[in-house]
Amino acid sequence: MQVLIPEGAGPVPALVLVHGGGWVAGTPTLMGDLARFMTGEGYLTVNTAYALSNGVAGFPLAVDDVACAVRHASTHPASDGTVAIVGFSAGAHIGALAALDEGTYGGACSVTEPVTADRLIGLAGPYDVSRLGPLVVPFFGVPPTEDPELWVAGNPLRQAGKNPGLASLLVHAGNDALVDLDFATDFAAALTEAGSPALVEVVEGARHGDLQDPDVVGHLVTAWLAPEG
Repeated sequence: MQVLIPEGAGPVPALVLVHGGGWVAGTPTLMGDLARFMTGEGYLTVNTAYALSNGVAGFPLAVDDVACAVRHASTHPASDGTVAIVGFSAGAHIGALAALDEGTYGGACSVTEPVTADRLIGLAGPYDVSRLGPLVVPFFGVPPTEDPELWVAGNPLRQAGKNPGLASLLVHAGNDALVDLDFATDFAAALTEAGSPALVEVVEGARHGDLQDPDVVGHLVTAWLAPEG
């Protein structure tokens, strides 16, 4: 985990950033620019790594890692105890599972007390694994026909009712050639139906990879996170 602490008096709200990479690749450096921007805006940022699905199934290990980062962010001396998860692409999928967690994940964490995320910011996220086919098989280690319950447990769309106190901002790139807008709108509808407020924002002209760029999404995210927002 890479932790950045803003200047000035605290405590301050915490963010956990979760990188993309198609579940099989990527490092926290991919979210480095956004982490530095958000730290400059007054947030404690925890830019976390997680178990990649390259030869070993990433579920539930990757979600355990993000849940542990949420616990560390909440209990950091500079944190006010509130935590928002900011995930991009595959990281938005993993981050959504951690945000909806009831305390299931992160059991091996050095911070033993479970922490529930307050907010989720999903950037270009695919939230329904049933639509992803072979692309996400490495994450589970088996196809859905072999372990359908595992795939349901790792599908944010099917877990939408587990944290009704969660508020979510789901950002979609208007020119995203990889992830359809339906992923965001369907997930938002499921969250809302479960009593969890969710907002979908489309960034017109943006491409998929643009949504990890603070010049594209930074002020949108900070405006939504602001207490008066």
